[in-house]
Amino acid sequence: MKRALKVLVAVSVVIALLSAVAFAGIIKSDDAAKWAMTSGQGKKSFSFIVFGDNRGTSPGRPLPEVLNVILREIGYIHPDFAINTGDIEVGYTDTLPKARAELMEFINRVKKYAGDVNMLFVPGNHEAPNAEIAQLYRKFFGKKLYYDFMYGNSHFVMLDTTFPRKWLKKGQKYGFYNVNDGMHKLTMVDWTQRVLKTKAEHTFVAQHVPLFSALTPNFGKHPKSFTSRGNRDKELYMLLRHKVDAVFAGHEHLFYARVIGKTKFFTIGGGGAPLYGPTTGGYGINTGKGPMYKGVTSCPEFDHGGWAAGYHYNLHFPAGALSIFSYMLVKVNGNKVSYELLVPHSIEVNYTAGNNGISAKSKAVVANRTAYARTLRGIKFLMPYSKKGYKVKGTVITWGGKVKAAKKQPKIVEIKKLDNYKAIVRVEVVVPAAFSVEVSVNKL
Repeated sequence: MKRALKVLVAVSVVIALLSAVAFAGIIKSDDAAKWAMTSGQGKKSFSFIVFGDNRGTSPGRPLPEVLNVILREIGYIHPDFAINTGDIEVGYTDTLPKARAELMEFINRVKKYAGDVNMLFVPGNHEAPNAEIAQLYRKFFGKKLYYDFMYGNSHFVMLDTTFPRKWLKKGQKYGFYNVNDGMHKLTMVDWTQRVLKTKAEHTFVAQHVPLFSALTPNFGKHPKSFTSRGNRDKELYMLLRHKVDAVFAGHEHLFYARVIGKTKFFTIGGGGAPLYGPTTGGYGINTGKGPMYKGVTSCPEFDHGGWAAGYHYNLHFPAGALSIFSYMLVKVNGNKVSYELLVPHSIEVNYTAGNNGISAKSKAVVANRTAYARTLRGIKFLMPYSKKGYKVKGTVITWGGKVKAAKKQPKIVEIKKLDNYKAIVRVEVVVPAAFSVEVSVNKL
């Protein structure tokens, strides 16, 4: 009885707070600073996801099925927000109606699978094949093509490395150019130089084109990344001088990691667009000299050798290339940051009872197929609405075959009343590495 009363009090508090909570969605670039000021106020610990390159194979082809999986898992993890690094449409050869349809398809999938997770965007080259389609992108995701915001103790700088060719000088393509999008007093290079002076415990940069190409590291006639080394270095030295924590990019459909000084450079382009590059490889595989198996390097923060708790194995991830579908979870904890590369289909939720808005009891088996303990804050149950609240419980099956209470019990983090008859109950559950937890929600 006492436990039920405590649950009821907690639920009542949650319901009271709902009126002050703005449900998540796509945050336009023009509104990012204002949103972050409110949403991130006072936070020293938070998490965000980075993903991108989600386009279809070619014009007229649908978005990839793996995008659905990634978005669904983003919903399960329920980070504080997510950043998309561009190429969410084909764009090239598209008419405006076709481009609009592709963007709407992407937005509809976001709403369906991760509709209550805040998302911010930077444009990719497929969003800027010409000025007209670039304007369409701005209508959906904000007029500012480069912008920044403070979230808690961290500064985020969002750059445009793929301006429409019409805006660039002859010979320019992808890169760090001093172009004004019409929404700033300063052109982008000068603006970046200024905003990087912002004081913050951490600074993160997001852009579409990576500074370090896994495919054409020495540039060449048809560079896959920056047009020239000189242009790349203009941005690189600026970022290093201001001691940026990490730079997130996409464009190349693979995963690639480099560390220069204390700055980490991640290419996270495995969001569903056709993969290319080596399936796997040690450090140096992209130098043209073959893999240097004895020279594999690792980063303690990236490998979870530092502060992150609950890992299953002490894995060492080589700073090479992986041509796999993937996305990244970044956790900020005070002055520390961890980076986790996630592979789609690693998190599963199977509803075994209820979840229909009618049954007073619902159950779901939440499986974590990764090597690390995972906190999932977005496990949702469609329940009959209850003024008295709900009770939640977690159980596990041990390797000895016994059913017992989960070591860390799940908790209700949000109740969203749909009408007088139904509600969505969002639950947080901690799932051990390579394990499953059954979560049950009962109407009181």
